[in-house]
Amino acid sequence: MEETDQVIKVLLADDEEIYREGLAKVLKEQKHIEIVSQCSNGRDAVQKAKETEPDVALIDTNILDYDSVEATRHINESSPKVKVALLTDSKSEQELFSAIESGVTGYLLKDIKIDDLVKSIELIGKGEVVVSPPLGEKLVGKFASMKEKESEDQAGLTDREIEITRLLAKGATNKEIAETLFITENTTKVHVKNILEKLQLRNRQQLAAFAVQQGLITEIRDTEQKPD
Repeated sequence: MEETDQVIKVLLADDEEIYREGLAKVLKEQKHIEIVSQCSNGRDAVQKAKETEPDVALIDTNILDYDSVEATRHINESSPKVKVALLTDSKSEQELFSAIESGVTGYLLKDIKIDDLVKSIELIGKGEVVVSPPLGEKLVGKFASMKEKESEDQAGLTDREIEITRLLAKGATNKEIAETLFITENTTKVHVKNILEKLQLRNRQQLAAFAVQQGLITEIRDTEQKPD
């Protein structure tokens, strides 16, 4: 696995101390990952996210106090730069969809291999949507059923909006989109707002799934590493 020079700050939230401490120990062995806080409940995770400003918050779906979805929403509101990823034992479609609607950037099964987890943290830190297989297929299928009139939906976007949708779905920030398309960051923000309103979507995570379903990008990032 390739190493990166950029240090990724990670917050861990899990009420099972043995699992949390074990995960922290493994991640600390990665030179480019720094554990900035460990929390045993959702309320503490929200507060520590504000205090430590991690790049990625890994939160167990069965966390106490605030549940994981509530914690995600609070973190998105109070610490919008923090990318939230949920760790779960469940393959429930409903839990997956609720998590995506709350604004998570990652949804990872707890039995994930450590190399895949590290790679997922790297991608999530960059703003990419990462979903463990086979959950990614369920997510795409959900948005396919929500968008029966595919051609009409895509036709409702201008060429520029389609360009921006592709870049957003690949994890580009507003600043990166502006630099790529030679427009201002404020113009980018206006386009993003218009795109979400046109498609009746709530956030970038839903837009990424829509982009896959429409064929605007090839896939949502998953956690299974492919051989070179």
